[in-house]
Amino acid sequence: RQWSAQWVPQVREGSRWMREAVASLAAPFAALGALIDTHAGEEQNDFQILYQDYQAAGGNEALDALRRNPGGEALNAYLHALAASANPLGLLGAIYIIEGTGQRIVPSLLPLLKRQVDLPPTAFRFLEYHGANDEHHLARWLAAVELAIAVDPEVAGSILATARRTAQLYLMQFEHILETSA
Repeated sequence: RQWSAQWVPQVREGSRWMREAVASLAAPFAALGALIDTHAGEEQNDFQILYQDYQAAGGNEALDALRRNPGGEALNAYLHALAASANPLGLLGAIYIIEGTGQRIVPSLLPLLKRQVDLPPTAFRFLEYHGANDEHHLARWLAAVELAIAVDPEVAGSILATARRTAQLYLMQFEHILETSA
C-alpha cells in the first residue's frame, strides 16, 4: 500500500514528461517523436490502474491527495527538466530504466510479493500488466534508440548517462518508501 500510494503520482507524470520531450524535439527526430507519443498514449491512464490497486490493498486517500516522496520528487523534477531541453534524447535512458525495471524485476518479484502479503489479486493488476507488457515496451525502446542514433550517432553517451542518473533516483525513491514503511 505504501509503495503504490507514493508511486501513483509518479506514474501519473510519465506520459506528461514524455509528451513534453516530444514537443522539444526538432524536425529530424519526428519519427522518434511519433513513437514516443504512441508509448505515452498507451500509458497515460496506467496511474488509474495503480490507484485502483492501492485501493484494493486498503488505501483510502483520495487520488489527488497522494504525493511523491523526496526521491520521487527528485526523479520527477529531473525528467521534466530534461524533457524541456532541446532534443532531450537522453530520456531514452530513463525510459529504459523505467521499462526495464518492469520487464526484468517484476516477473521475479511479483510471485514473492503475492506470497508475502495478504492482498486480493486486484491489488496486483498494475504490476502484472507491466511485468507482461514491458517486454514489448523495451522492443519499442530499442526502435527509438535506433531512430535517435540514425540521426545523431553521438547520443549514446547521453542515453547512458541519463539511464545511470535515473537508476540512482529510482533507488532513492525506493529507499524513501522503505523508510516510511519501517
